[in-house]
Amino acid sequence: MSDVSKLMYGPIYYGFGWTMVGILFALLAAGLVFLIFFITRKKTLKSLSTLKIQQPKIVDLNALKQKYLGLIDQAERNYSDHKIKASVAHQHFSLIVRLFYCEAVGFHAEVMSLRDLKRSNYTKLIETIENLYPDEFDTLEKGSVKTAAEKARKLVEDM
Repeated sequence: MSDVSKLMYGPIYYGFGWTMVGILFALLAAGLVFLIFFITRKKTLKSLSTLKIQQPKIVDLNALKQKYLGLIDQAERNYSDHKIKASVAHQHFSLIVRLFYCEAVGFHAEVMSLRDLKRSNYTKLIETIENLYPDEFDTLEKGSVKTAAEKARKLVEDM
């Protein structure tokens, strides 16, 4: 019997540091399992019933028109003072009109191509941009800046 008692050992206790390392590894493993579960779960799709209702944005249209008419006048003045070329003036008019629509209606036309705009239902904007497009990218600068400025003004005033 004495031989058997030599083979039996009592419980071995680990030091405090090793216990903390073990707990840390267990927490890391649980965190990793939770992270994998969170990343791979299916997201719920947003629908009209889950979206928050946004209050309509009230825009002072008269002040906005004055602001953009001033920008059109400034672009026309820059062209007449020979600070910019005709194609750059046409680009300015196009961007001014697009930004006006963005602020007035909330339609982000400033980031759309003519093809994208044609898919929308803003016919006046499409016609104006379509008239400005050839002169924007024309290297010979044949287009009339005065006519383009008048079209841009008309669009802003008629809104």
